[in-house]
Amino acid sequence: SVGHAVRWWMSQKNGSDDQKDKYGPSAFKLLAMRGRGGEVYGHMETGDLDEDVAMQMTSSWTQDGWKYSTLRGAYALLSVALSKGEKKPKTSGVARGVHWGSVDGKGRGNPINTERIEIDRIIKELKLGDEDARPQPFTPPEAAALCKVFTRDKYLQPYFPLFAILLATGARPNEVLALRWDHVLGLWQGHQLGYHVEPAKEFVLTGDPVLFELAVFQKGRIHLDPDQRFKHVKNGCEHQPLLNVFVPGYENLFEKAIIQMMPTNHACMKSKAWRKRLVFQGPKAGDDFRLPFDWHNFRRYFIHACTEAGVRYRRPYNLRHTYVSLMTRVGEYSGRQVAYWIGDTEQTMRKYYSGVLDFPREDKTKDIKSVDDIVKCLSPAQKQKLLMQLAASLGPGA
Repeated sequence: SVGHAVRWWMSQKNGSDDQKDKYGPSAFKLLAMRGRGGEVYGHMETGDLDEDVAMQMTSSWTQDGWKYSTLRGAYALLSVALSKGEKKPKTSGVARGVHWGSVDGKGRGNPINTERIEIDRIIKELKLGDEDARPQPFTPPEAAALCKVFTRDKYLQPYFPLFAILLATGARPNEVLALRWDHVLGLWQGHQLGYHVEPAKEFVLTGDPVLFELAVFQKGRIHLDPDQRFKHVKNGCEHQPLLNVFVPGYENLFEKAIIQMMPTNHACMKSKAWRKRLVFQGPKAGDDFRLPFDWHNFRRYFIHACTEAGVRYRRPYNLRHTYVSLMTRVGEYSGRQVAYWIGDTEQTMRKYYSGVLDFPREDKTKDIKSVDDIVKCLSPAQKQKLLMQLAASLGPGA
């Protein structure tokens, strides 16, 4: 049955834990509803699924007033369960139906995935008139006004490092909150990772001095085992962003943030335990130096900052959008370069910022001084392609 297929997938170790945690309850809620014939959706055989059943499921969900966005997530989870289960029919019980349709490039081919695509279209139409759903970057004067408030208001000063790193790097909040001292590359000799690396004689906190490799795993944020509190960054795209230096009067935001959080006695930098500590934990942090700050608590401080700065409030996540906006509009960097710096794909970024930003067509080549600088601007896939081309050029026939 469909319900058995989902329970099977939820028990598997592979797949996205975030997706399962966030949308698993919604998927089971959907499967507990009934179709026109009175049959519970979860009791249906997978081979009996077709587009008509999927449309009935959407109707059952929306008539109770539930959100399309949640339904979209539930459908994505159901589709993955069916696609993965089809490859292991003995344990999953999934049997492909005659009305499932063709398989797409990602191995998805079932009526639930077809209906998910339709829900994507509906959500996109609903967002056309919803300004809150669009990226709303702060302008340079607005960003400068916020910087001024965070540096001068005693109530906000303890949260300046978090604000500054978000604006300077464009990283996701859960990535900034998972940032460890050993990933601030500018503090270590040769900008290298590793506990064997000595502290740098002179700190370099300009250019691209930080690597985002981990993110806070929200479900395990307070887990007793510190290693269970973190996960790899989204899509596994580690990124080393070029710092934003385009906020007037606050061109060294990242440097100020790190200096504010650094201990006065640098002798501790040789300790492996210290290097694994988090850069920012908030002013009320205890003696658990790897406990991430609760992101939801930052919202009230950001509301206060916007009020004091005379800036229209937008979600703090718009600091990431502001980084993208400043790097493309003021810095004139291409979408491909900025996408790499924020750990995303150019295709996703162009789609997300369509109608908000106009990206330069060509990569910005000025200020590139070496081959290393060029390589840093490439995506992981482009680096792999370049490596293969270099290997081929060095072959016997070269």
